[in-house]
Formats: sequence, structure tokens, C-alpha cells
Amino acid sequence: MRRRKQEPDTCNERCISCTRRFGCKKRVLLGYERLAFGSTTDAFRLLMSDTELDVDRLDLYNVSEIKKPKDGAMEIKFFDRLKALEYLGTASTDASQAGSLYEALNRCAENIGGEGSDEV
Repeated sequence: MRRRKQEPDTCNERCISCTRRFGCKKRVLLGYERLAFGSTTDAFRLLMSDTELDVDRLDLYNVSEIKKPKDGAMEIKFFDRLKALEYLGTASTDASQAGSLYEALNRCAENIGGEGSDEV
């Protein structure tokens, strides 16, 4: 089967050619965006809940650490949003880097349909 071509903005798959050539810089940037702008609602829902919650359904992407000491309290640490914003700022201010990233994403999207291999 051939892979479908996708727009770079909608490409969520981790394709082999993309990882090999570009290290999936798009995925890194999307991860930093999610850290910088993502919701912490589910983490607070977990903290404030009196009942057991289905943790698999909670969005805890921004959580770096959860501790539950013997005294029954819960401590939740989050990733640093300011550091994520700083990284995004430095990545977007370098125009040549942004241009090369855009070219890499376009090549990645084109290669999804190429090489005649099975779907990833």
C-alpha cells in the first residue's frame, strides 16, 4: 500500500523518512506549543477529585511529575511554560531556520507517498 500524502499541518504520523532526514522538527515544535499553551484543567480535576478518575482519559501532557506522599496529599509539578515559549520564540525568530523547517516539512509530506513502502 502507498502512503497518503498529507498537508504538513495535518501530518501527525511519525514517518520513517521524516525521522531519518529531519528528526521530526515539526513534532518538537508542536510539543513545545502544547506545553506553552496547553490546558491544565485535567491536572486540577485530578488534584481536586474525591473519587477515582480514569487517568487514561485525562490530558496530563503538561505534567512533569506527580507525587502522592503517605499523608494523602498530592503534589503536581508542571513543565515550565516560559521555557517552552522562549524556545518557540527563538525557533520562530530565525527566518532561515523557519524556511528550512518549512522545506523539510514539505519534503516529509511528499515522501509520505513515495518509496512504495507500507503505511506507517
